[in-house]
Amino acid sequence: MSVSAWIPDGLLPRWLLVVAAMASLNGATNFFNSRASAKVYSAAGGQITPLSARLFGVWNITSAIIRAYAAYNINDKVAYELCMWSFVIALVHFVSETFVYKTAKMGPGMISPLIVASSSFTAMYLQYGSYVNKPLSWS
Repeated sequence: MSVSAWIPDGLLPRWLLVVAAMASLNGATNFFNSRASAKVYSAAGGQITPLSARLFGVWNITSAIIRAYAAYNINDKVAYELCMWSFVIALVHFVSETFVYKTAKMGPGMISPLIVASSSFTAMYLQYGSYVNKPLSWS
């Protein structure tokens, strides 16, 4: 069986798979080294501990699972909307850490997740009708 048989059809599902792979790698990295968290939360100083890094790793791995599942089940309304919500949660988290809690600064470690979360959510919102044959509802 070729590798291409494992790759879902469509640009959005492929993008979700790439994002899931990146989140998996980032999550695994955070389990072994808190420096990865320090790049994102550059203003947190002593608040970055091995425990906080592992928690961030768990979040990344959880979001990777949700996004990979959605990539392979892109027509499933529940999977699709859950994946969209994962990007909303990421956006709220990163924006609040930057502007409310001031544990992060706008830099490479913060700009990347903001771009990925906002563009991914926007793409999923705009493409909803192409993949899910039901009206978008948040109830």
